[in-house]
Amino acid sequence: MVPPPPPGEAVPGYGYVVLTPGERLTVAGHMLALHEPNGPVIRVGLAWPFIAVNHRSCEWCHNPWPCNAASWAEQVQVDAYGWAL
Repeated sequence: MVPPPPPGEAVPGYGYVVLTPGERLTVAGHMLALHEPNGPVIRVGLAWPFIAVNHRSCEWCHNPWPCNAASWAEQVQVDAYGWAL
């Protein structure tokens, strides 16, 4: 028989933690405040042919956007509210 999974979850940057629903939303809000994209959505070069490039990365962790922490935090808000704030 397989034991039930522990009550926690893997949170990017924190490891495996057990959070109440309120704490989970608070951590997600803090993550979204820190993990933001740098630069515009599309950067257009001034050369021919015009090329649209999306090379955004996270201001905080410098990973390609959206980073794992921002993705996790947005999913937490979607689970709680039905949309990301």
